[in-house]
Amino acid sequence: MSCIKGLIFDLGNTLMYLDGEWQAVLAQGGRDLGEFLADRGFSVDPAQFGTDYLSLRRSLWARSRDEQVEYSADYALVTLLAQLGYEDVSEDLVERAMNTFFSFEESHWQAYPDSEAILCELSERGYRLALISNATYDPLIQRLVDKGGLRRWLDVVLSSAGVGIRKPRAEIFQKVLDQWGFSPLEAVMIGDMLQFDILGAHNIGMKGILAAWDLYPDYDEGGDGIIPDATAESLPQLPDVVTALGHQPSETEGQAG
Repeated sequence: MSCIKGLIFDLGNTLMYLDGEWQAVLAQGGRDLGEFLADRGFSVDPAQFGTDYLSLRRSLWARSRDEQVEYSADYALVTLLAQLGYEDVSEDLVERAMNTFFSFEESHWQAYPDSEAILCELSERGYRLALISNATYDPLIQRLVDKGGLRRWLDVVLSSAGVGIRKPRAEIFQKVLDQWGFSPLEAVMIGDMLQFDILGAHNIGMKGILAAWDLYPDYDEGGDGIIPDATAESLPQLPDVVTALGHQPSETEGQAG
């Protein structure tokens, strides 16, 4: 029987949650971004620019999902500004604009009360821990991991924006496995989205645990036929679920040679 040695976590609705309404948070970020640019001499209507930016992000998100590559938040900003005739925008300004856009959202992300304790317990049980998040801006993910007090337990923190590819592509999981030196049978993915987390795990030959303690209504969108290997109904339940999953034989075990 293969021994589970590593656990890869999703971030949103797995270790952290947004304590606000998504569309309202995004709308505020768009307004903040438009005002930031207008204050720096860009000829834009702040409200309209924010609306147009969010519209472009939605379009690029759909492409990201379909193509399994990441069209990042800063790529969206540079693209929209170029459409408005601003084709030579400094990297420093883009970075400050992105931090402005995400500032309000960042303030609303919170770690679940049990996240640190469960990561600590899993680490003490001997598991290596990592995180992979589908996200449009890597600096935001890195800051949220620090804000949530999660960094100390995680060997690797990857975002799709940081590496350019998204779950469920096998390559993004392979980056963690390569760093650990583990085979897919020695690692498990834990996340809340069937079509990204569970399918991604299966694409590379890992098992996947559905994090079911705070599911989005559309957690199973695009997930027809995708069945998690186990489900955890709460974070405190997770260590026992991992242990039980590790005691299940692999498909090849018990077969006559």
